[in-house]
Amino acid sequence: MKKIILTAALAISTLGLFAQGSDQLISKKGEMYLPEAGDWAISFNAVPFLNYIGNFLTSSAAGNTAPVANFLNGNQTIMGKYFVDNQTAYRAIVRIGINHTGMDNLVTDETYTGTGVPPTVTDHWSYAQHFIGLGAGMEKRRGKTRLQGYYGAELMFFLTGSSNAYTYGNAYNSTYGMGGQSTTNWTTSPPTVTTGLSRVTENDMGSTFGVNLLGFIGFEYFFMPKVSVGAEYTWGLTFSSTGQGTLTTESYTTSDMSVTTHTGGSSSFSFDNGINSAFGTGGGSLYINFHF
Repeated sequence: MKKIILTAALAISTLGLFAQGSDQLISKKGEMYLPEAGDWAISFNAVPFLNYIGNFLTSSAAGNTAPVANFLNGNQTIMGKYFVDNQTAYRAIVRIGINHTGMDNLVTDETYTGTGVPPTVTDHWSYAQHFIGLGAGMEKRRGKTRLQGYYGAELMFFLTGSSNAYTYGNAYNSTYGMGGQSTTNWTTSPPTVTTGLSRVTENDMGSTFGVNLLGFIGFEYFFMPKVSVGAEYTWGLTFSSTGQGTLTTESYTTSDMSVTTHTGGSSSFSFDNGINSAFGTGGGSLYINFHF
């Protein structure tokens, strides 16, 4: 953390040499340093940019690599702003992610009664995950130089969940259900073939709904027209609730049997401070804003 702060300080100081004094809010080209009514802004994690600049000021310059545009909090969260006037901006935070993953595994066809190499059937695993997060807030700004302070509040909602589903090529029956059934063990990587009297067909972990109500305070320094670096602190409450999940297994004793059990839900409530805690999962980092 000390290295990041030192790098940021060196980078801002160096960039300041190429800009006009802090009391000048218009560049030599007539460009305004500060955002104006009607401007939009988008935020990125500033650490890769600051490390890139900082390496030029140290002996690490020879091994310097080009920076990448990381998400603000490292969790695929996009934050943007719209300025209704020079001192007021609306903030929006969004993350919409839907993920589907599947895998096939081949096992011996237990119904084959011929000679030679037996054919195979397919076991299939599918995984589904979603994260939908939406937030909005208002930001008020203070300051008459390129060093700007701001404060405000925002409200965020998120819904997330995941589930696994399994299908098997060999059905449990009276002939092959008593331990001789070839089936996939999906808990190993890569999956292996095993035999057994029971196997999972569905595992739904339950959906989680959460609410964040946060106040924030921060600062920005405009080292170039409409481009700034800054950081913010948040303080507020977070509530989340996870519903019951389900676990479905099939087994064979004297007949094929499917059993569904429920897993317990949970909830959490906290009132605390943090840094860049978008949707309760953000980590502390400096950010860079681009206004246009």
